[in-house]
Formats: sequence, C-alpha cells, structure tokens
Amino acid sequence: MNRVTTPEDGRPTRPRLKLRTFLTAGLVLLFTIYSGRQVGFTISTFWEVWSNPLWEKFWPVPWEWVFDRSNVIDPLIETFQIAIISTLIGCGLALPLSFIISPLTTPNKPTYLVAKGIMNVVRAVPDLFWAKLLVTAVGIGAFAGSWALSIFSLAVMVKLFSETVDSADPRPLEAARAAGGRHTPAVRTGVLPTVFPSYVAYSLYVFELNIRASIVLGLVGAGGIGRVVEAQRQYFRFDRVLGILLIIFVIVIVIEQISVALRKRLV
Repeated sequence: MNRVTTPEDGRPTRPRLKLRTFLTAGLVLLFTIYSGRQVGFTISTFWEVWSNPLWEKFWPVPWEWVFDRSNVIDPLIETFQIAIISTLIGCGLALPLSFIISPLTTPNKPTYLVAKGIMNVVRAVPDLFWAKLLVTAVGIGAFAGSWALSIFSLAVMVKLFSETVDSADPRPLEAARAAGGRHTPAVRTGVLPTVFPSYVAYSLYVFELNIRASIVLGLVGAGGIGRVVEAQRQYFRFDRVLGILLIIFVIVIVIEQISVALRKRLV
C-alpha cells in the first residue's frame, strides 16, 4: 500500500479506512454466522469432542500386531508400488501433454483447445471419485488404485508443468524456428532443456502426493495400507489404526525431507 508523506513532519500518514471496507467485513461476518447456523456448527464442539470415550480406544498400541509383516508391512509395500507405478505413468503422459496445452509450444490451435478441454474435465473429477469409479469397473485392489492415481498424477503434473512451460524463455524456440527447425525438434532443443529440472522436481512432488493419496484411496477399496486402516476402523480397533498412522507419519516425513532435498538440488 502506498504511504502518503506530509510535507510538515516528513512522516507517513495512516490511510483512512473506507466505508466499503466496513461493509465488506460486515458482510463476511454475517455470511460466516449464517453458514455456521445452517450446518449446525457450535464453538463448544472444539472442547466437547475430547471428552468422547472414543479416544480411550486409541491406546495402548499393539506394536506386535502393527509390525507383523502380513498385517501392515506388505500393504505398505503395496502402497509404495501403487505410488511408483502411478507416478511413472502419470508424469510420463504429462510431459508431451504439457507442451501441447501451453500456448508457447502447442503445435496448433485446434490441438490446444481439444487437449485443454480434456484436461479440464480430468481435473474436475476428484481422485476419490476416480478410485470409486475404477473399483466398480475393474474390481477391488491395487490395479484400480494405480489407475486412479495415474489419472490424478496426470492432472496435477500437467497443471504444474504446463505453467512452467508457459513462463519459459521464448527466444531459444524462436531462434530454432528461424533456423528452419520443425516444431517438435525446435521444442525439444529450445524449451525442454530449460524446463526439464522443474519437470523432475514436480515429479518428485507428485510421488510424495501419491504416497499420501494412495492411503486415502485404499479406504474405498483401491488397495494399499488404506484398505487395512478401513478394515480396522470398521472393527473399532483404533489402537491398531493409531499404530498404522504413526508408521505412515514417519514414512511421509522421511519421503518429504528426501523429496525437498532433491528438489533444492535440481531447481
């Protein structure tokens, strides 16, 4: 905000609040209260929820059951497998698609419009719905989860990487075209080398997202550790659920730190 300086003392004057600022704040407050009443929200829920006897079922954690290979370790390995496969498929397909839907590198206007429209539809559908749809289509298991996460990876990666391509320096591409280069070789030599480090960094970020998302997708039957969490929740074995969640928490933190360190070296 620009600060106004008076000529008398050289100090900036405090800007006056305008009437529309009060009106906007009042409307936001009224709409918040109205929304809270409509959904039955009460502020006392924040402390009343902790008196629920449900929390007593979370302790002690049965570590022998948690560290049993068939109970938790094998489903965790399956979760990693789902995340790796879906990241490779999703990010692999996203590489050419990102260049197609970027105005800088698209081959022509009709291709751009068709690809952009398809990706908008893919992004509009949540990953959980994709998982439910594919579980219904191909059956319960890791295969449906892999496909659902591949679509999720594709949507996220295309969004992130196409914006990076948009902001790339156009001069190498113009020079390649001016030298008589065809479209694909010109893009490969004029744009790809400058944006490829970002592509690798985003792929690592998508892998990190897929580890978390594959746990959620397991809740709807898409395989992985999420399936175990859902089964234990249905039997009210929240002590086992807590043990699984603690292991997932440690794994996610380790993967996040490795991913952040690699992204810092690349970008």
